[in-house]
Amino acid sequence: MKFLEKIKNNKFYLVLTGVIGAILLIILVLYLAVPSYSFAETEPFKGDYIYNPYTDLNQINYVDFRSENIETQGIKVYEYGYALTGTRYLCLGYESKRLVDYPFLQSIHYKQFNIDRLNKKSRLVALAHPSRGFRQGQMARLDHYRVMEALSPNDNALYYWDVALSNGHRVNIIATGENYTTACVGDNEPETVFKSLESGNSYGVHYTGSLAQVPQLLDVTVKYDNLFVTVSEMAKEMRFIGQNAEVKSVARNVTKGFYPIQKDDTYIRVEVEFLNGNTLYLNPIVRHQYSYFFDLDKARIMKGRSYLMWAVYVIVAVFLVRMFFVRQKDDSDENPSQKQYDD
Repeated sequence: MKFLEKIKNNKFYLVLTGVIGAILLIILVLYLAVPSYSFAETEPFKGDYIYNPYTDLNQINYVDFRSENIETQGIKVYEYGYALTGTRYLCLGYESKRLVDYPFLQSIHYKQFNIDRLNKKSRLVALAHPSRGFRQGQMARLDHYRVMEALSPNDNALYYWDVALSNGHRVNIIATGENYTTACVGDNEPETVFKSLESGNSYGVHYTGSLAQVPQLLDVTVKYDNLFVTVSEMAKEMRFIGQNAEVKSVARNVTKGFYPIQKDDTYIRVEVEFLNGNTLYLNPIVRHQYSYFFDLDKARIMKGRSYLMWAVYVIVAVFLVRMFFVRQKDDSDENPSQKQYDD
């Protein structure tokens, strides 16, 4: 009480307390306004059909979404995120920037809400250097994003990519930064680049010299449940990776690799490493249940629960405000001002 009286009697402390209180109140309101999500049970890809994202690999366009001149290509990119948790997102083809974030602890509900909000203002949202700002358990459940920055100079998040894939989320790779880039199939028009990323008709590249010397991916074919991958030069290793990041098979010293897809293979992605260290990281082929392919919606807002939570917050806030004013009135009644009267 003495501390409160000191604040009341000092204008500087009173203003400072008001400013801090207003900031904390804004942050509290931001946190409480986030809805609750219902996440589908995690399960791997399944079905008798196989989705192969690769078509017409004749023209390759290398794009580094973190390069200084990316906007000169007509693609607007910015990194979103101010949280102390290190959670960041790369927003591709954005119309406007999102300024609000949740600075302290972020549960999966806050991260999913941010993804959904960013999707409304951007063509594509990528999880940026995910091993820093996301937990593996969250990677198994988060949805509504199509690409992940799985490779960059400061973060190798290939395992996080495999966690998402192993739990049935079709996510495509982008690689950014020095000695990393993304190969998009088609011309360098922004719409072509976005469609390449969305469909998975693209791949990540780690290169050691000049991009002009990087061997190209020539063909990816699935025929009678057999996967064939062809590259332009002899590969030191061609690794076929599946569920839970397990290396299912390795072909060495080949220009054309072959893998017989097994019944229990939920997805297969391929890494092609060359003698000089150049490496291609292909997007996965995945199983699905229907003759036409579509992505399932695995994260939904629980409207009823969210409305109930917000109603409870409002009731508690009204109750606390009422208690505050009642307390103020009681204090005033207990200490009436003394008036002096002349006889």
